[in-house]
Amino acid sequence: MFKGLFNEKIELIIKGVKCKSYSKTHGQCVKLLAVCLAIVTLASCGEKTGNSMFQAVKNAADAYRSYLSEVRKEENLPTERLIEKINDWQSLRDSVSACIAKDTANCIHANYESEIRGLHDSLRIEFTRLALEKSRTFADVLLIKEKTSQYRQDTELAQAVTDAEPFFRSLDSVVPCHGNAKQTVSIYQSFLANTLKSGISGKSEMLAFIKEEDWLFRSFLSHLPELADADLSAITRDTEKCCLSIFQSAENGRLSYRDALVYTARRTNRRIILNALACRDDINQGNVKTEAQAKAYVWMLLQPYVALDGFSVAVLSDMERTTLHAVADRTPQMIAKLNKTAGTGNDQWQVLPGVLIKIMLTSI
Repeated sequence: MFKGLFNEKIELIIKGVKCKSYSKTHGQCVKLLAVCLAIVTLASCGEKTGNSMFQAVKNAADAYRSYLSEVRKEENLPTERLIEKINDWQSLRDSVSACIAKDTANCIHANYESEIRGLHDSLRIEFTRLALEKSRTFADVLLIKEKTSQYRQDTELAQAVTDAEPFFRSLDSVVPCHGNAKQTVSIYQSFLANTLKSGISGKSEMLAFIKEEDWLFRSFLSHLPELADADLSAITRDTEKCCLSIFQSAENGRLSYRDALVYTARRTNRRIILNALACRDDINQGNVKTEAQAKAYVWMLLQPYVALDGFSVAVLSDMERTTLHAVADRTPQMIAKLNKTAGTGNDQWQVLPGVLIKIMLTSI
């Protein structure tokens, strides 16, 4: 599962990623990770092409057509039932795709393949209808991500997460530094520059990088009201380069693919969660006072629902899941409070959970 992650296109994609605010910097490594996972997914699909319940494309098309008719009869599904139907759809899609991939007479079955593509688009429309016809919550968004992840039953990945847990749990014992915002940013920049000079050539260097970066990130979060909308693109750029160094080490055989992918994903998850908790605390303590700050905090509160993909939620620890759901339960009230600070009575955020679920469905 962990092999075949990297290719030369990754660096080209990263070079085009820029971000003004450091509140969004963790999103850059999320994008890099997404590229790796896309490659893993493609490789996995290739390995499954021989596994299909159908012997002929016609049978696959008939089954997909029948399933579409079944879904069209559904309405007002509670979230748990919607999750079941999404998983049914994904299983059927995988089997249909495998049937098409192993078929050796594509010219003969071109009409069936075209029909299957049309049926798939129709299923997306129907599932979008089901997602939007009932009010959904931010907790629902997390639940759907978790329970429809293609990695949720991967025992090898679960073991890798267990192996990494003691390291990430130990990070909380390191006390953040107490310098001011300017000093913290300066130390952060120097750390990244020095890391780029020395490189990250193996697991020990990767763990050292994650540990010190975590310390600096938590130090940064203590100044979040001051820095939430600051231009810290230099830190963004150098962080991307450090992450790329980890991936390159795996590609060069100095670090296992498993460790590079799992530790990087866990690192990114942790940053997203810490950021969300810092937002919650600042909002509760009345530290968000300006319109610009309020807008930046709304964006940061939405990061868990935007940035976490199927792989990311699969490597969450139980404690992290609990924390994210607790934040999700409070997200509506926090956004409402931020809107008030920004001087707007806008309640359009109430449709955001449905929109986020719709975006997820378009990737199936």
